[in-house]
Amino acid sequence: MKKTALALSACLLATAVVASGVYASPLKNYNAGKVAVDAGITLPSSLKGGNYKMSKDDSTYFGATVGLGSNTALNYKWNNYKADQGKTRAQQLNLMYKLLPGISAYAGYLNADTSTDFGGKTKNSGQVGLSAAYDIPLLFTVWGNVGVGNKNSGYEIGVSKPILNNLELNASYYDQKFNDALGDDGDMRAKGVNVGVTVKF
Repeated sequence: MKKTALALSACLLATAVVASGVYASPLKNYNAGKVAVDAGITLPSSLKGGNYKMSKDDSTYFGATVGLGSNTALNYKWNNYKADQGKTRAQQLNLMYKLLPGISAYAGYLNADTSTDFGGKTKNSGQVGLSAAYDIPLLFTVWGNVGVGNKNSGYEIGVSKPILNNLELNASYYDQKFNDALGDDGDMRAKGVNVGVTVKF
């Protein structure tokens, strides 16, 4: 019943996204006290352990970015990549610096805790990356990020537009890899379409 309700809610949210053409974007204003909070689900998702594709994927995410001033911000993100045969829970904390309007570099730390029917490990990784956002006037914002670490790599690209004063919907495609997450050189890979909301203060 819980999965049915989640799927129905996701379908309604996805329908709203398609019908209105609006999505959510990253925090662009790094002034002290500015905050963006993100949450959503993946429709659908794909989770692979080594060469084995898991079934009934059900993934969620949550994140927040806080402006610190002087072109810097602190970003936290939690992902629960989940399937019937296993899951990877990833947490990351990044310090972001605005290089140019719409372009930021980041550096931080990622922890990935993987457990499956055929093994799993907890891996910690340093990482660096770039994020960018570009406004298309009267339409939407295109945004994306790419990052690499000693135990992970991935990218995400999405589109966004506010629907209320401080509320946005978002849709994005992501591809995330966790190296040696299963042991014996077995990697975990998650990819799919995120649908969610962002609230900015």
